[in-house]
Amino acid sequence: MIGFFEYQYLKYKKNHLKNLVALAAIDGHIHDDEIAYLHKIGEKYQLKPQQIKKILDERENIEPNIPEHHHQKVALLYDLVGMMMADNVIEDSEMEFCKKMFEKFGYKELLIDEMIDLYRQGVEDTDTWEEFLERAELYRMNIASW
Repeated sequence: MIGFFEYQYLKYKKNHLKNLVALAAIDGHIHDDEIAYLHKIGEKYQLKPQQIKKILDERENIEPNIPEHHHQKVALLYDLVGMMMADNVIEDSEMEFCKKMFEKFGYKELLIDEMIDLYRQGVEDTDTWEEFLERAELYRMNIASW
């Protein structure tokens, strides 16, 4: 039997992946490199291959989900940037989707450029990520409804 907190965390991980699938499908086709990236992220979150496949199969019904906490939002935005870059082609529709997500999450669009640079350099350790989380806070919009 799965407990409440385990269920909540599983739901968070699946929503994280669903947001990535929504971006991957935005141009009407999910590239093999994007599927590989989805599996990489799914494995990082210890999702089973059949869970990942189910999310991919249900891609038409995906509504983007906004995580609650700053670090969860930034982690998802980072993975969205990774998804956008997975096939080495940044489509206009993908960039627009990311911009909308950054705005929905309460971050200024300028964070995308810094995140792309960070993604290209790679995150080598926890300190680098923690520093980035602090810098990302500077890009937060002061919107009461978020």
